[in-house]
Order: sequence, then structure tokens, then C-alpha cells
Amino acid sequence: MKWSNRIQIVTGQNCVHIALHLLLIAALVWGWKHQALLQVSTILLAMYVSVFAAMLLTQRLPRLRRIGDFLEDVTTTYYFGAAMLVLLVLSRVIHNNLLLCAAGIVMLAGPALVSLLVKERVQPSQRPR
Repeated sequence: MKWSNRIQIVTGQNCVHIALHLLLIAALVWGWKHQALLQVSTILLAMYVSVFAAMLLTQRLPRLRRIGDFLEDVTTTYYFGAAMLVLLVLSRVIHNNLLLCAAGIVMLAGPALVSLLVKERVQPSQRPR
């Protein structure tokens, strides 16, 4: 068994995801140590938005579906971190804790509520009998 398969079995994530975690942590620590956390957070958020847009585009094309699935895993994994970075950036602009709390609740609970409330459209040929 290859070492990468063993790591995936033990951690539940592949080596690319683990490397991304380590790079993100290193970037945030570097930004904190050099008092550039706001700039680093802004760059990481821009990268997240670009990966999310690429995911939306690649999932629509059958030839790029594997790439789209990988990008979906990445955006799903890092959604919580991106939400926390948005709150950090917002806290530098908005100084009202109640508004920040409301924004945090909307960002974290919003996707779950939308996915629960939106029903898949059932095609007439797919209806159960």
C-alpha cells in the first residue's frame, strides 16, 4: 500500500487537502507575525472566490467533471475558514458586535437552511409511482 493511501485512510483526507491545510495555516501565521493579517485574509478570500467560481464552471462541463468534484471538496472543506476570514475583515469595517454576530449566523447557518428548504425539481419521468 502506498504511503499516500495510508495517510488518506488514517486522516480521511488526501495529501493535497492536508498540504492545503498546512499552507493556509502557514499563511495565516505569517500574516499574524508580520501584522499583515488583514491583507493575507483578503488574498485568501479572493483565492477562495476564484476557486468557487472555477468549481461552478467546471461542474457544468462533462469533460471537466472530475476537476469540478475536486474543487467542490476544496470549497466545502474551507467554507468555515472562509466565513471566519470574512468576519475578520468585516470586524475591521463594522464595529457593532450585534451586526457581526448576525452576519456570522447568516454565513454559517444560511447554506444549511437553503439546502434544507430548496427541494430538488423532480422530472415527470422520475416521479415515484
